[in-house]
Amino acid sequence: MSKPITTRWYVGGWVVWLVAIMWLGVVMGSSVGSTGPPPAEVIPYAVIAVAAIVMLVTWIGALVKLGKQHAWGWLATVFVLHLVALGIIGMGVYAVWGPPDTIEIAMRPTTT
Repeated sequence: MSKPITTRWYVGGWVVWLVAIMWLGVVMGSSVGSTGPPPAEVIPYAVIAVAAIVMLVTWIGALVKLGKQHAWGWLATVFVLHLVALGIIGMGVYAVWGPPDTIEIAMRPTTT
C-alpha cells in the first residue's frame, strides 16, 4: 500500500469511528429509563466494528511498508503510539514527515 492511500484510509476510518461513537452516545442517551436496549444500537456498533477493521488493516499495511523500507525508527514510533492509544497522531506524523514511498525497479539486461 502506498503512504497516501494508507493514511487517507486510516484517518477516514478514524473519523467514521468517532462519528459512530457519538451516534452511539445519542442513541443510548435517548433510551435512558427504558427497559431494554434500543434496536438502533446495532447500527453504530456495526459501523464502529467496520471502521476499526479498516484502521487495523491500514495500520498493519503501514507497518509492513516501513519494515520493507528498513525505517525502523518510524516503525517503532507508529507502533508504540498506536499501542498507547495515540494511533491517529502516529499516522498523522507518518503522513506528513514519514519516509517517502520507494519504488524498486528491476531492469532486465539486454542481449546483443
